[in-house]
Amino acid sequence: MEFGIREGVQFLTLVASLAGAFAVVKSQLSRAMNDLESIYNKLNKIDSRVDAVESTEAVINNQMTTFKQILSPANLANHNREVAEIKENIKHLKIQIDRQYKMHNGSHP
Repeated sequence: MEFGIREGVQFLTLVASLAGAFAVVKSQLSRAMNDLESIYNKLNKIDSRVDAVESTEAVINNQMTTFKQILSPANLANHNREVAEIKENIKHLKIQIDRQYKMHNGSHP
């Protein structure tokens, strides 16, 4: 089998087309790697934002649970009873203080 000019030109054309294809693939690959790195960075930012939102949500849920416990009907009933008892004690103490005041600052028999 003899190689002539025609085969040589075909071989050079094949090598040139393979080199061109390699250069295109290399440039496309580097661009794809840059795009992937950009996407990775954006995902990291999104992850950190989601983490911040989730931690804020956890704090708010904890606060809501605390408010639910404080404002539950049973707790409010107990609180209102205690306030009523304190008010009644204050009224009674005022009456006693008024008696003491009248006794010591008024006219003595």
